[in-house]
Amino acid sequence: MLRLAAVFGEHMVLQQGKPIAVFGEADGPVVITLAQHSVTAACEDGRFLARLPALAAGGPYTLTARCGHESVALDDVMVGEVWLCGGQSNMEFRLRDERHYAEADAMQDSRVRFYEVPQAATMHEAEALERGCVWTPLAPGACADVSAVAFYAARALAQRLNVAVGMIVCCIGGTSASCWMSRETLSAFPEGQAYLTEFEQHVAGKTDEQFARESAAYQREVDRWNAAVAALKAEKPEISFAEITERAGAFPWPPPWGRTMLRRPAGPFETMLSRVAPYTLRGFLFYQGEQDSPPTRAGGYAAMLSALIAQWRALFEDETLFFAAAQLPRFGVEPDAEDWPAIRAAQQTVIDATDNAALACLLDCGERDNVHPTDKRTPGAHLAALALRHAYGQAVPADGPRLVRAARDGSSLMLEFSGALREQPALMQALEIGGARLRDARVEGCRCMLDLEALQESVRVRYAQANWFEPVLMGENGLPVFPFDVKA
Repeated sequence: MLRLAAVFGEHMVLQQGKPIAVFGEADGPVVITLAQHSVTAACEDGRFLARLPALAAGGPYTLTARCGHESVALDDVMVGEVWLCGGQSNMEFRLRDERHYAEADAMQDSRVRFYEVPQAATMHEAEALERGCVWTPLAPGACADVSAVAFYAARALAQRLNVAVGMIVCCIGGTSASCWMSRETLSAFPEGQAYLTEFEQHVAGKTDEQFARESAAYQREVDRWNAAVAALKAEKPEISFAEITERAGAFPWPPPWGRTMLRRPAGPFETMLSRVAPYTLRGFLFYQGEQDSPPTRAGGYAAMLSALIAQWRALFEDETLFFAAAQLPRFGVEPDAEDWPAIRAAQQTVIDATDNAALACLLDCGERDNVHPTDKRTPGAHLAALALRHAYGQAVPADGPRLVRAARDGSSLMLEFSGALREQPALMQALEIGGARLRDARVEGCRCMLDLEALQESVRVRYAQANWFEPVLMGENGLPVFPFDVKA
C-alpha cells in the first residue's frame, strides 16, 4: 500500500532552499525521487516521512514514489516558494466575489498554483474530500473559487521573484483562533481553556441526531439566504451589501453547536491543518480575528495569537517560518458587540514581540456595513509586500509608519513616527485628545507637532481607536499609519 498525502499532486510547488518533506502512508520502505535525487524513508505505524535535499528554484520535474511493486508519478512539479494562507472568512473570500474579478479572471501565469485544503468536520470527511483535491495553476477562468487574498499575494510574489509560487489555502469563515490549535495547546493557558469550556457546555447532553437535525434546518436557512442574494445580484449587479441585508435579511448566524461541528475548538486544526503538515514552507499569511472580537473574548486575543504562531511553527517543524498577519481593517459594527480596536492592538503587540513576523496595517481597507470588504487586491498586496521585504530582503515599501515616541515641551506635543508622513489637512479631526484641547496640528516629516491648551498633568492622544473611522494618516510610502494610543 502506498499513498502520498493529498497535498502532493501534479502541478504542485515545492519549497526551494530547504530540505523537502514528502509524507504519506505505506506498508514498507518508500523511495522518493525528484530531479535526480533519491531518498529512502522507513515506514512506521503505516506512515512515512522522507526529506529530499534542498533544491534551487526550477522545473517542471516529475516526482516519483515507490513502495514494493507500487509506484506513483506526479508530473509538472515546480520548485519555488510555498506559503500557507490561513484564517477565517476574509482569507476564504472567493475571487469570484472580489471587486476586480473580471480583470483577475483573465490572467494567466503558470508559475502560480493553488491548493485548497477541504473544509472537513471529521477525519472521515477529510479523507473523502481529499480524493477530489488538486493543485490549480493560474489560468483564465480557472481560479474563481480561489482565495482572493491568496490570489493577489501569489501574483505579486511571482512577478517580483520570478519563480513558481504555491499557495496552500487552509481557512474557514467564522472560525476563532481556537479552531486552529490543538486541544492540548488550548488547555495549557486560561484564554484557550475558556473556549474548550464554552464548547463543552454548549454540546452537553446533545445527541448527534439532534445536531444533525439542527444542522439540516440551518443549511436550509443558508440556502434560502444565498438564493435570495443571488436573485438580488442578478436583478441589480451593483447592489450594495447594505441593500442586500435590508432586502434579504442578515446572514443566518451562528450555526448550531454539536460534537462534530465544523467550527469547534481544535477541530479544523485536526481535520485540516494537520493534514498538510509538515509540508515544507517559506511561511504563513494569516487573516483572522473577527470571530474573537466580542468584548468578552477580545482581551484574550494576544495570548491566543501568540500560542497559535508557536504551534503552527512547531507543527511544520520549522521555527524560522515567517508569519505575516493582516491587522483587522475598518468595520462599522457596534462597539458593544465587537471590539476591533482591541484585536488590532493585540495583533500589534504579539507581532512586535515575535521574531520573523510582520503585520500589515489594513486601515486603508474596509466597508462600514460589510464585514467582508470586496477589495482583496489591497490586503493581498500588503501581505506580499511584507514577505518581499522581510522574508526575501527586497527593498519594497511594506511597513506603515508606527508611533515610536511622544514628547511634551510646554504646550507642544511631538509625535514621532518610524517613517515620513504625508501632509493631512484633516489631522485635527482624526486625533482624539484627552487632558488638553488641540489648537493646531501639522506634519513635519516623521513628526506630528501638536499645539495644545488647557493642559492637565497627563495628555492622551489616540488615533484609529474605533471600529469605524476615517483613516487620514498615511505614510509617504503610501501605506497607512498604524493605530496608536499614547500618554505624555
